[in-house]
Amino acid sequence: MRSEGVIYEVSSLWGQHPRLRLLMGHQSNSLRSARSKESDITVHELQSSLFSVDSATAEAIRTAAERITAHPNENPDGFGRQALAAAFSLPEEVRAAVLNFAEVGSEAGIMVVRGLYVDEDLTDTPLDNKNGLGAGTVFAKEMGVLSHLLGSMVAYEAEGNGHLIQDMVPNPKLAVTQQSQGSKVELEAHTEQCFSDFKPDYVILGALRGDENAKTYAFSGRKLVQHMTGNEVAKLRQPLWATTIDESFQPYIPRPDDVRGPFPILTGPEDDPYILVDQDLMHGITAEAQRLLGKVVDTYIEHRDAHVLQPGDLLMLDNLRAMHGRSMYTPRFDGKDRFIARGFVVRDRRKLWPQLLEDRRTLAAVHS
Repeated sequence: MRSEGVIYEVSSLWGQHPRLRLLMGHQSNSLRSARSKESDITVHELQSSLFSVDSATAEAIRTAAERITAHPNENPDGFGRQALAAAFSLPEEVRAAVLNFAEVGSEAGIMVVRGLYVDEDLTDTPLDNKNGLGAGTVFAKEMGVLSHLLGSMVAYEAEGNGHLIQDMVPNPKLAVTQQSQGSKVELEAHTEQCFSDFKPDYVILGALRGDENAKTYAFSGRKLVQHMTGNEVAKLRQPLWATTIDESFQPYIPRPDDVRGPFPILTGPEDDPYILVDQDLMHGITAEAQRLLGKVVDTYIEHRDAHVLQPGDLLMLDNLRAMHGRSMYTPRFDGKDRFIARGFVVRDRRKLWPQLLEDRRTLAAVHS
């Protein structure tokens, strides 16, 4: 369905489980109303999980993004300020949709903007994330502009070499690890940085290159509670789970062997619950809590949504409302493998001021 330069469609999805849900796109009456009045772009219905743009809209997004001159990893605060200013030049229907996702979320906990411009002279996919090559692309600027509708992009000193925009690529040395550069094992269900008080509110995944066998999984708190009894939901709201610290962060923090918690798995509104899960790092502090964690993971595996990122896709994951993971896939290490630019967003950067480095965008490793 086409309307005012934006196409709403059903995502092309692949999944191994017969009950894997499809991410559906639809245009709501509220969104049509929002477009009719420029001063009111608030929508009060759940946002579609897939938002495809046509070539004219993609060109308008590119034009807005190319106003940015700062490099995200060399001048992250300058990049962020320019990206926020450029966001005001985005097409109204794009701003309306992303702002609505920020406000009320989506059923799946993600929003994918499909059809963005990808650099024609894109470099080969690197074998590691050390150099942050994706950050130098026009696509990274588009990523920055759209991300700053959600909040402020931030970096983590202990994650991805401290880059504001990181390369997320298959690394042959990390192929079987539970890290973002793994590939040959499934990346298990988790909340990004579940162990940290300063975890991001959103995870941004921008596809420079895709892999048809690499599925990004998401499963929202809204969907989880539909498969739990009332007693189980009540138990999930109690602080009965603890977590260790991700191995990629351990070299940079003062007490890498800490066990943090206990935490509840569910918090927030009953009709829009926030979720905190890590299949690898989290454990229940009682036998019953451990059993319930197992049911949460099993429910995720059975009912999760899947999206295969293709070039020009920008996936925004609500890290409070949904857990996520990734299927295994087989890279070729030939320069044309999956190449994702990753970033993080917080809703209110002011809350992080005491923990930020002098660049005002990077959370110091000691606070992770």
